[in-house]
Amino acid sequence: MTSPAPRPITAITFDLGNVLIRVDHFRFCRRLAALAHVSPQEVYAQVFESSLEPGYDTGRITSREFYERVTAHFGVALPYSRFRDLWCDLFDPMEGMAELVQHLASSFPLFLLSNTNSLHFDYIKERFAALLQPFRAFILSYEVGSRKPEPAIYQSLIRQAGRPPEKILFIDDKVSFVEAARIQGLTAWQFRSPQELQPELTRQGLW
Repeated sequence: MTSPAPRPITAITFDLGNVLIRVDHFRFCRRLAALAHVSPQEVYAQVFESSLEPGYDTGRITSREFYERVTAHFGVALPYSRFRDLWCDLFDPMEGMAELVQHLASSFPLFLLSNTNSLHFDYIKERFAALLQPFRAFILSYEVGSRKPEPAIYQSLIRQAGRPPEKILFIDDKVSFVEAARIQGLTAWQFRSPQELQPELTRQGLW
């Protein structure tokens, strides 16, 4: 009798936004736009499609500097605490993912890799503490100074996981980030929904 082939995957890594939790950037954009008397699309362009968010996500500017630059650009007088509340109120649960993570954690070390910033992640750690509890380590863009799809953030994951990259499964909703992970040697899948992910894990012998 032949024994089954060993599972090639020995660790699983999840993206955070729109994989483990839902993110709606336009919730912030709509609220700031109302205060600044501009369109939500303009806020999105000036914050998320400019150098501001990448600078903040990679730790090159601080939370206070980010707040000052955004409010100065739009000419709004917001206390820092109110800005923080608006900036962080973007996130909702992704139905089914907490249960999926708990199940996988019984068989695999789990890692989190995310383009994020200190205000967002502090908020997420507080609001979604149970969801994050099973993870062995967090690879966060603002801590490592690199963000997807740059090679350095994936290499940081490989070092933290301490195993060959092909044995690390990386799951992300963005095709470009999945492709960049594969270039670094990781096994990578695109996330579409919890309902699609669980059957795929089962097909691959990981569930």
